[in-house]
Amino acid sequence: MKIGIAIYNFNPKKGGAERYAFDLSNMLLKRGHEVYVICRNAVEEKGLKIVKVKTIDYPRWLRTLSFALKHREVIKSLGIDVVLGFGNTLELDVYQSHGGVQRVWMDREIASYDNAFERNMKALLLKTSIHQKIQEWIAEYPVRMRRFYRIVAISDMVKRHMMGHFNLSEGSIDVVYNGVDTERFRPKDPKPNGIIRILFSGGNFRLKGLSPLIMAAGRLVKQGKSFELMVMGRGRQRRYRRIIDRLGISDFVKFMGETSTPEEAYRQSHFLVHPTFYDACSLTTMEAMASGLPVISTQWNGASALISKDEGFVIDEPRDIEGLYKAMTELLDREKAEAMGKNARLKLESYTMERNVKEMERIFLEVRDAKHRI
Repeated sequence: MKIGIAIYNFNPKKGGAERYAFDLSNMLLKRGHEVYVICRNAVEEKGLKIVKVKTIDYPRWLRTLSFALKHREVIKSLGIDVVLGFGNTLELDVYQSHGGVQRVWMDREIASYDNAFERNMKALLLKTSIHQKIQEWIAEYPVRMRRFYRIVAISDMVKRHMMGHFNLSEGSIDVVYNGVDTERFRPKDPKPNGIIRILFSGGNFRLKGLSPLIMAAGRLVKQGKSFELMVMGRGRQRRYRRIIDRLGISDFVKFMGETSTPEEAYRQSHFLVHPTFYDACSLTTMEAMASGLPVISTQWNGASALISKDEGFVIDEPRDIEGLYKAMTELLDREKAEAMGKNARLKLESYTMERNVKEMERIFLEVRDAKHRI
């Protein structure tokens, strides 16, 4: 089968959708399919057919629009059986947004700002941005115009949001959760001794809820609890260091920066706290669970549907400092955290990338057959 993967940046280091597209393309190739990657920028991969789309680079909104328009022309010339799009193209057969519904993301992005003035300014900038309007129009065009064969949501939360936003029936959307490399992300046995290590991981510290996490950590310190909060990721530190200094907890927090071996950080930790304002389906959450860590997250994380009371805690809102504090206090109990971590690993053993690829392959085959019947 000739499968097209439409993504602006084909680079696993760029983000969640990009990483997924990279892994999916290579695994489909290994399963005997002919894979075309239609993109603007790419890292070369042996066996994949990279088709680059030339865009108008400035301004930014025109770059986004020109990719969507020119991509449509390229697709028509390749004779591809099935095209998978991620919300930045007009022509596709299977729609799979890794960012969820853009309007929902926008509201949660605004909500993630601590300061009321900053929230209002961000709301003004987002809602008057030509680039945001273009992105939203492109992302919604195939769905609103019903120019698709299948929609794949990467979590039940995203499915609910899409049903409400686009007035779609429940049966019109497939749910295929992300997959994890369960060999790479596996538990450390035995668990590390010494001080309890709490892990936070994210590229956008604000959106992923580092501020409320630090506030909850401050309460733990006041109660005389002993722990180390490890902050992993490339986010800006200055604002958070000020909060840490104000609370007097600098001895309890360590900024690790980025790492090419996040699996090692998971193995050296005892539990993950991911109080995100929005994640369509947090891969960090799934990787931590696969690594044998219980997870504390929020209802705004699509992956929170995988966290039962036996594997961690799900709070309603990231600013629920009391809820975060109580959940973290529970997991400072080593025996409880270890038992929940074992349950988390068992849950995630079936959420492999191989399972994800098989489900996507099945959908692609059904779409190809449906197109041939027309």
